[in-house]
Order: sequence, then C-alpha cells, then structure tokens
Amino acid sequence: MQLSRRDFMKANAAVAAATVAGITIPIKNVKAADDSGIKWDKAPCRYCGTGCSVLVGSKDGRVVATQGDPDSEVNRGLNCIKGYFLSKIMYGADRVTVPMLRMKDGKYDKNGEFTPISWDQAFTVMAEKFKAAMKKNGRNAIGMFSSGQSTIYEGYAKVKLWKGGFRSNNIDPNARHCMASAVVAFMRTFGMDEPMGCYNDIEKTDAFVLWG
Repeated sequence: MQLSRRDFMKANAAVAAATVAGITIPIKNVKAADDSGIKWDKAPCRYCGTGCSVLVGSKDGRVVATQGDPDSEVNRGLNCIKGYFLSKIMYGADRVTVPMLRMKDGKYDKNGEFTPISWDQAFTVMAEKFKAAMKKNGRNAIGMFSSGQSTIYEGYAKVKLWKGGFRSNNIDPNARHCMASAVVAFMRTFGMDEPMGCYNDIEKTDAFVLWG
C-alpha cells in the first residue's frame, strides 16, 4: 500500500484526535507498512528541552517525512509546528553546511563577503585570531557563544577546551537569550522560573480554570 499525502494527513489527524481523547494508537496502525521504500525510525526532536519523540521516515538516504510518536509519554503523537517541519530543516536552501569566512581578494577581511572554506582553513584562522586576541588582551578577550541544543558530551568538550585549555569563563549559549523573556513571564505567572506541573497532570486533574 502506498501512503498518499491525504492518507498521511488523515493518519496525523487520527493521532491528534486520539491523543486528546486519551487513546493510545499502536505504532503499526499509525504509519503504513507499504512498499514505497520509506524506512521509519524513532528520534528525539532537538528544538527544545521538552524531549518530544518523533518518527522519521527516510528513503534513499534522505529524510522525507516526520510525525509525532504516539507511543511517546512526552508528546503522545503530537508535535508543535516546529516539530512537524523537522524534515525541511536539513535541506533548507539557507542552511549552512560548510565553514564560511568573510573574505576579500582571497584573504580574511571583516568587511568582506562570506565565502565557503575548508575545515582546515577555518581552524587555522580561528587559532590565529585566538592567539592574537589573547596575546594582546589576555584570556578574557575570547569567548564562545554556543547552542542550547548541545549534548552533554559536546558541552563537556566545550567546557574542557574553554575553561581547562584557554582558562576563560566566557561561555554563553543562545538558550539564555531566548529564555530570558520566558523566565520573566514564568516568574510573574507561576512565581518560579519554569512552568509548573507536567503532562500527566492533565489526566489526573478533574477540572482546569483558564483565563487570559
């Protein structure tokens, strides 16, 4: 059986409706066991720290579809708008897949145009700039701006390099910036810097009072 776009949308709608009703749909009933060559695997969504589980469909070495995992206790088959478009991220026209360096006349120039370079060249330039900055102004002259999606292993390696190697405490993630406004709202709403409760509260609560 071949899964059409209409069938795919109907399957997702069924999962959404069943989730609201508290019904668990077996994974075999959500995705079609067809002969289209699509291989389905489970994976975590990396957009935030919630930990939603997604089903990833791949074919010929490319991700062709994603959908929520109905067996997941975290999101129970539902994804946010970002999670539903995970398959589009990898192949976006503006996705950076190689190091880019501002260059002019074949050399680094901070006013130049971003130009693709090799990884060897990128690390060479970074090392030169790090050394020059630290020689002129000390170890506090350098810093690392990192991602909020780093794994524990990546975070360990970054801290080991920056604090252990360069002896610098200047490490900052984008998570601090994107969460700054959320923390203010949480404090004013809940009196704490994180949202209260968990998903299981929904099933264990008889009534909700909502306003706003």
